[in-house]
Amino acid sequence: MNGWGKVKQAARYAGVSERTMREWLKQGLKHSRLSTGTILIRYSDIDDWLEGFAVSDDQVDRFVDEICGDLKC
Repeated sequence: MNGWGKVKQAARYAGVSERTMREWLKQGLKHSRLSTGTILIRYSDIDDWLEGFAVSDDQVDRFVDEICGDLKC
C-alpha cells in the first residue's frame, strides 16, 4: 500500500493497537511530525519495520524443539 496514514490508520494497517504503534514510534519507526503536531507514518516504512522482525521457518522449528525438549513433549 502506498501513501501515509495517521497513527490510528497506521495501527489498523499493521493490525496493532494505537498504543503499540506509538511504542514503535518511540522505538524508532520512521515518521513525520507536521507543524500542527500530526504524526504521519508511511505505510512502506511500517512494512520495512515489520520485515526486521521476520523469522525463518528454521528458527521457529528450532525454538519449538527447544521448548518441547525442556517440557519433554
